[in-house]
Amino acid sequence: MCLTNMREFSFFYLGYFVPACTLLPLVAGLIYYRQINKPLRVLLIYLTMSFVVNVVGSILAEYSINNLPLLHFYTMAEVVTVMLYYIHAFGEGDIRKWIKAVMVVFPVICVVNLLFFQSINEYNTYTRPLGAIIIVLFSGVYMAEQSNIKSPELVTRSGRTIAAGLMIYFCSSLFQFIFSNIVSKNASKFITMLIWNIHGTFVLIMYLLFFRAILYERSKRQY
Repeated sequence: MCLTNMREFSFFYLGYFVPACTLLPLVAGLIYYRQINKPLRVLLIYLTMSFVVNVVGSILAEYSINNLPLLHFYTMAEVVTVMLYYIHAFGEGDIRKWIKAVMVVFPVICVVNLLFFQSINEYNTYTRPLGAIIIVLFSGVYMAEQSNIKSPELVTRSGRTIAAGLMIYFCSSLFQFIFSNIVSKNASKFITMLIWNIHGTFVLIMYLLFFRAILYERSKRQY
């Protein structure tokens, strides 16, 4: 595939197709709102925020406007909304204290990074990987907790699917988050677009797993 074809494909795939796929779980969640459990209802906040940010980011990119300042905001909102989901997914327990602490401390870290370490016009390679690690950590704890449940009927299948989607995306994207500025400065345009297309595919997989979790939950309330 030549550079021109790759550019055209990337423009459509990353600018329109992947963001539009956010609507799959979002619309399904709204349609079956009364049938899904509370954690999935809270997840709709994350999906709504992601859709809006993706649309705005695509519009800015189309007009050649730097959309990286938007990413700094999105990184904070992403972690906070995912943690809000996990507060309800875990239910009662001491882990809720840790989740609430993250929801307060992480935005502060992001603001400190923005003011003293990384410009708002560059990729936030410090806080974006940290946010990914936090989400992977809590997703792993959730999966471990679910695996330790002895009674099969108490296992929340939709929650496990959501956790799997989050872990697949954030684990696969961690190194890209860390080395994004280096890649953008040193890699060829073709390689850079290829990396972003792969990243977009993992985003798509996550949205499809969210969609699957909502479809499963619509006919089987867990709590």
